[in-house]
Amino acid sequence: MNDTEQWLVRHFEANDPGNGAIGPELLDVNYFDRELLDSFGVVQLILGIEDELGVRLEPEQMQDPRFCTIRGLAEIIDEQKAA
Repeated sequence: MNDTEQWLVRHFEANDPGNGAIGPELLDVNYFDRELLDSFGVVQLILGIEDELGVRLEPEQMQDPRFCTIRGLAEIIDEQKAA
């Protein structure tokens, strides 16, 4: 697990609405399907990414199918950092 994935796992653990354990085994699970985020959770996640990781996600990145998993979102964030 890379640093971005670790940060995302910690974020989900800290904001878990009680739907089960968050961890490396869920890197490829769709967190919307598992109801790990609601609309407010998405806002918190995006603000956390901007504040803590220094990355601003564009609307098209939030429409990327990878946005729905921790591993995919980490890829998007790491690509944005490299740009």
